[in-house]
Amino acid sequence: MFLTFGEQIAHWMQNPHELYHKPFHVIENIYYVGNYWTSAYLLDTKEGLILINSTMSQTAYLLIDSIKALGFDPKNIRRLLITHAHYDKCGGAKAIHDLSGCEIWLGKHDEFYLTESRHMIMFEDTVPVFPITNFYDYDSVIDCGDIRIKPLHCPGHTPGTTSFFFDINHKGRTLTCAIHGGIGASFLARDVMARSGIPLSMRDNYLASIDKVRDIHVDVVLPSYPARFVGYDFFGASESDDGSGDSFIHSDAWGKKLDAKRDELLSMMLKEEEI
Repeated sequence: MFLTFGEQIAHWMQNPHELYHKPFHVIENIYYVGNYWTSAYLLDTKEGLILINSTMSQTAYLLIDSIKALGFDPKNIRRLLITHAHYDKCGGAKAIHDLSGCEIWLGKHDEFYLTESRHMIMFEDTVPVFPITNFYDYDSVIDCGDIRIKPLHCPGHTPGTTSFFFDINHKGRTLTCAIHGGIGASFLARDVMARSGIPLSMRDNYLASIDKVRDIHVDVVLPSYPARFVGYDFFGASESDDGSGDSFIHSDAWGKKLDAKRDELLSMMLKEEEI
C-alpha cells in the first residue's frame, strides 16, 4: 500500500524500531550513529564527543544505544550541532541534553521555528522543548582541538540551514569532510510553501546556497539521508569497507549530489508552471 510522506513518518513514529541501522565507523574519528532514514554523526575529538543532529524524538533511544554500541558514553557528548530545525534533526535534542548537559548549537535564522512558529518544525507536538546555548558564527570555526568545524549558512531548506566542513588527516593526506545542512526540495513545492507561509524567494535562496558550496572540494560526504544519497551507496560502503574508511572517499560525490538536487527543484518548478 502506498503511503504519503506524512503517513510514512507517522508509521515510523509509531514503529521507530523499523528504522534501526547498525552504527559503524566511517573514517578516522567519525562514526555513523543515525538510523536507516535520517543521519546522525559522532565525532570523537580532543575536546570531547561532538554529535551532529539528534534524529526524531521517537528514535532518540536508538541513537543513544548506537553511541553505546560503539563503545562511547553519550554522557560525554559536549556539543550537539543541529543542521536545521526540523523534527528529524532536532527531535532528540532534549533527550541528549538531559543525558549529557551538552551545548546545543543552531543557526540563528531557525530560532523562530522553536518559539513563535513551532509548526514549522513539523510534527512539532513530538518535539520536546530544548535550550539553544549557541548560535553559529559563520565568520568563525568551532574549535574541537584536533578538528575545526567550519559552519556555512545555506538557507533554503529552512532559513537557518547550516552546512559543516572540516578536515581530517588520513594516511598522511588531508581530506575534507562535509555534511550539507538540508537540500530536500519537497518542502519548496508551491502548495507546501503556501500552507506554511514560506515566501517563494526561499527557492532562490536554496539554489544560491547550492551554487555557494557546489565547487568546494569534498573528499568524504556525510549524507543527511543515507538511503537516498546521490553519488554512491553510503550504507553499501559501510558493508564493504575494510575498516580503513577508504570506501567513503569519493571526490566527485559532492558535486553529483548538489547537481542532482538543483535539477530536482528546477524540474519541480517547471512542472508547476505547466499545470
